[in-house]
Amino acid sequence: MPAKYVTVDGTAVHYLHSGPTTLPDVPPALDRGRLFVLVHAAGSNAGMWRRQVEAAAVDDSVVALDLPGHGRSSGVEGLPTLDACAEFVVRFAAALRLRRFVLVGRSMGAAIAMTIAARRPELLQGLVLAGGAVRFPIRDENLAVLRDVVRGRLPQQFSTETFSPATGMDLMREAWTEQVKTDPRVRLTDLLACQGFDGRELLGRIRTPTLVVAGADDQVTPVALAEELARGIREARLEVIPAAGHQAPLEQADRFNRLVAVFAAALP
Repeated sequence: MPAKYVTVDGTAVHYLHSGPTTLPDVPPALDRGRLFVLVHAAGSNAGMWRRQVEAAAVDDSVVALDLPGHGRSSGVEGLPTLDACAEFVVRFAAALRLRRFVLVGRSMGAAIAMTIAARRPELLQGLVLAGGAVRFPIRDENLAVLRDVVRGRLPQQFSTETFSPATGMDLMREAWTEQVKTDPRVRLTDLLACQGFDGRELLGRIRTPTLVVAGADDQVTPVALAEELARGIREARLEVIPAAGHQAPLEQADRFNRLVAVFAAALP
């Protein structure tokens, strides 16, 4: 899968992309069909979007970035707030000279996408929010465990909380393999940023056509939180994917990809 780096604010940002690769300092050609920009979840990276990149690249153009400190991007620290993450994604898009795009975010990435849609709507053609929430129900006990991992008191934790009971071990193992590519300190910073996020004032400002996607078995951001998002965003459409948890784009990739493709095809 083609990958490149671009420097944004002194950070070497790694990203996956569709289409032929180019010289190191030249952005790839992203002129086929619609353009999709994919933003990952807390402690994650662009590799979790591989199935979406492959599907979109058949007829369209797509970019999936690693935020600072994540995956193969440089740095050992995450950005402190989701506002900062949103501004970074905007500067990333400017660095690549991206045309208007469909912005797709999962969990933390969904909150980042909401922020951009509310504040920089001129950049977007459409908005897809997967596993998102107006406010994230992050438990203090989970943060305490992660702090112990960061301090070296516990090994990295690999729980099944983000998956549906129907999800096979092969997909869980794939997600865990991607998880270890990002330092636990960055994951902690991400979760603290998510804990501080309050999207209530953003919802009424979003005018971009929006698709809200939830996993029926999501224990992290349950369907009720997706319903709250869909109610708050004008004319947003809600889709619930069976046999999927918080990792719906991985767990039910074909179903998720079809929903996004149909939604994008109907955009003006």
